[in-house]
Amino acid sequence: MMSFSARTSIPALLQQSRDDWFSWMIFLIFMVILNFYASKLQVQFWMGQIGRALDQLNRFRLEAEREFVETASKYGKEKEKIRKALKRFIGFFAIGPVTIDPAGAVMKLDHIVRTREDRLKFFIKEVAPSSDEVALANLRDLLESTIALDFIFRIVRHYFVLGKKTQNMIYIAQIQMLLPEIMRMARAWRMAVEASKLGLPMGDGIGPLVALKMIGDSEIIDFGENVIGAELEIEGRRVLVLKAKGPGGEVGKPGETLKRIIESRAGNVNRIVMIDAALKLEGERTGEIAEGVGAAIGGVGVERWKIEEVATKYNIPLDAIIVKEDYAEAIAAMTKEIASKAKEVVERVRETILNRTSEGDYVVVVGVGNSAGIGNRLEVSKIAS
Repeated sequence: MMSFSARTSIPALLQQSRDDWFSWMIFLIFMVILNFYASKLQVQFWMGQIGRALDQLNRFRLEAEREFVETASKYGKEKEKIRKALKRFIGFFAIGPVTIDPAGAVMKLDHIVRTREDRLKFFIKEVAPSSDEVALANLRDLLESTIALDFIFRIVRHYFVLGKKTQNMIYIAQIQMLLPEIMRMARAWRMAVEASKLGLPMGDGIGPLVALKMIGDSEIIDFGENVIGAELEIEGRRVLVLKAKGPGGEVGKPGETLKRIIESRAGNVNRIVMIDAALKLEGERTGEIAEGVGAAIGGVGVERWKIEEVATKYNIPLDAIIVKEDYAEAIAAMTKEIASKAKEVVERVRETILNRTSEGDYVVVVGVGNSAGIGNRLEVSKIAS
């Protein structure tokens, strides 16, 4: 005979099984919904992240435009006229030469680079007519930073709008995955705006700073192409030190200048030593110094090509000394950590000259980089503190 407790437990078991069945139905419905809509929910989440980043990028570019207008207005033109001119010019671009026929491609690129520089200079003169040589160079750097921030904003906005319009996960995913690096670059350019506005030395200026320390108060020679230099004597060696003309934000044409100097001496140069900033790898220390061979110079490659051509023609050894730094550190105001390495690099250059050349040899040392905030002689260096 069934006990009372057994009889009462049967309805409870039936109720429990009905509850389990209901729970399973809820779970299965949830999984079906998740299966169909998970990717869309993920896309919406990513779009929210990108949207917030776009707001920040837009703020960066508007701040940069405002800084440019305010700085340029100090040199003789009304803010509203400068603002209108900037709006018209902000999409400025340069089209690279065709590479189907590589013969002469470098010279074509050189022509385009020079034309671009002339166009930027003309625009600065248009919006800041009373600017001097130094102010013009710094305003040009400020304009470059403003154009860069505007371009970054436009690219991110393009993929954001395209992804939103097509609901294509790939467009959104590729921007979201690159977003941390994009924002890091944007913040670096935003800091570059401040450095250019104040005429401060940049991290990229370590080469000119080393050259300045070597030049000291020696007599300056102007080689044109926004490059200056001075001849020194180091234990019987004649040493010509070159750098971009300061304290405006110039990088000069070290390749063209070096080519003319070597040709004028009929190739009678025993060694070339180049100093420049270089991007560090993650995990490396800022300010780490490394030595190697080759033409240590960045850019689109025109100046490097000229240096390599003339060095190869006359069989002149090329030594390179680099100071490692982050991308953001290179275009923003120079940190104490980087500036403090200048003295050590000077010693390394000196050791290179003494160990690899003989008395009576002629050596050319090139401090490559942006000379913003870095003068031409120590006694009138005008280095910003």
